[in-house]
Amino acid sequence: MSVKDILIGIAVGIFVSVLIIIAVTTFGIAYINNSPGYYMYTIDIKGLENYEPGLITDIIVPLPQRDGQLVFSDDELQYKTFGNWKSTIVVTKFGKMLAFQSVDRNLTDIHAEFIKSSFEGMVIRNITQESLSPALPLMHSDYSQSDDGSNSGRDYSTIVYIPDTIRPLHGSNDFITIVLELNAYEGMQHSISGKAYRVSVSERIPPGTYNSTLVVAQVSEIMTPGP
Repeated sequence: MSVKDILIGIAVGIFVSVLIIIAVTTFGIAYINNSPGYYMYTIDIKGLENYEPGLITDIIVPLPQRDGQLVFSDDELQYKTFGNWKSTIVVTKFGKMLAFQSVDRNLTDIHAEFIKSSFEGMVIRNITQESLSPALPLMHSDYSQSDDGSNSGRDYSTIVYIPDTIRPLHGSNDFITIVLELNAYEGMQHSISGKAYRVSVSERIPPGTYNSTLVVAQVSEIMTPGP
């Protein structure tokens, strides 16, 4: 074998070795490149400053659930302070829901966020069932704002509660705006990103609409996950 053949063999061997190293490194990085799934629940309720409160004011909203179980534990949800409001779990005829309670004589808007990660390779099989509870058959009301004509068959109704002890200060213009947003991201497993979903409620509730109030929950798949 000539010196030239030996040098060619060495060069080929080095090239193959480099390719193997690159392939093994790439596979290793891909295999360990994981990120957790998460749920992020945001609650915004505006217009409450235009209402006269009762002795105790409770605004109640639905809760995220997964596989028939609540996503957040009671300890993760209750006795948290958001401005003049404190969160607490209440049991209703629809099951557990989240109440924001105030004893102030001047009501303020509510903004709250809850985030929970899951390292268990979260897979969402049915976003309608694994979303906001209670999930009720879709029904639009006279004040529904969420009907954009894009219902994929997964939209549904849920419940919020506005107490009949509060009274508008200015009459018919004192709307309460309720915006709920649940982002659910399946996470990344071995460099493969899971799906991301959003369940959103956006309603403008007219004065005089009290107690258990139907709102529309819209379900959509989102492209870019991230809190």
